Amino acid sequence: MLDNISQVFVKGGWVTYVLTAVSVLLWYSVLLRTHALTRVGATALKATQGEPNALSNFLRESQKIPYDPNRMQHLAQQALASFGYMRSFIRTLVAVAPLLGLLGTVIGMVEMFGSMHGSHLRNNEATVAGGISTALITTQFGLIISAPGLVASHLLNRLQERRARDVRKLLQMLEEASS
Repeated sequence: MLDNISQVFVKGGWVTYVLTAVSVLLWYSVLLRTHALTRVGATALKATQGEPNALSNFLRESQKIPYDPNRMQHLAQQALASFGYMRSFIRTLVAVAPLLGLLGTVIGMVEMFGSMHGSHLRNNEATVAGGISTALITTQFGLIISAPGLVASHLLNRLQERRARDVRKLLQMLEEASS
């Protein structure tokens, strides 16, 4: 199995290494964002215990001051803005992965046609087949990274929307309590 993996890197060339780095960054960012968004929901009711997250910070700050609608709106906006942590970075990595795969394909095709230039007719079929197989490895690798990353990004965006609803509900409850 390790032999097969090493062959992917050998055949895919330097683009495969860049795609691996993109994959590691993508999934590390997804984990960080997931942790930030889920920790918000899990500790919202324990806001006074001092866990650092946007929702608990909003609750703590709102309890410290007398009710002021402008101040509460400002605190809510800060909490909502913090929910977007790593969102655009994840989207960028999801978009970059298939483009890097395509770059690897183009590089492989250029190399393939360059090697065909002086070869005999009998060797052309083997050269073309090997070149296309090598070129498509990076496209496949880019799509393998991008597709699950796109799903993860979508799920995290839905979680972010739920957390935003939580903040709006809390803001509404604070407004009603002060009336």
